Amino acid sequence: MVSIKVTTQPVLTPSMGWGGMSWKDPFVTITFPSKVIFTSASLLLLLVHMGIFGGDLYHFTVTQRFDLMSFHGTTVLLVSHVMSFYWALLGTFYTLQTNDKVLRGFALTSLAMNFALFVGRFCLDYLTIEYREELY
Repeated sequence: MVSIKVTTQPVLTPSMGWGGMSWKDPFVTITFPSKVIFTSASLLLLLVHMGIFGGDLYHFTVTQRFDLMSFHGTTVLLVSHVMSFYWALLGTFYTLQTNDKVLRGFALTSLAMNFALFVGRFCLDYLTIEYREELY
């Protein structure tokens, strides 16, 4: 048996770099399954929201300096809470179809904590509505 090995010389184009390599070759792409992405994104937003909520709770109960609370960003905070809850819900739906109990536990914990923090934020905004500065 005789095998024939055919080699061709690459044609260098302006989009190819030194040595005939494409500019995309040295980059590594890391991909995660969608269930991990949704759960980790919702947990990341949950940590951010917990920090903001803790600061608001501190300024409301301890220092009573209401001008330092996040009243100016209430709409953005509530929208990002809803987005974080939605991502946690999607992550939970995806993980309920698998048999991975650890990931399912993280997803359900993220869902419950996002919902609890959303309710806490909503109640805090309702309690502090009379302390807001009125701008006309």
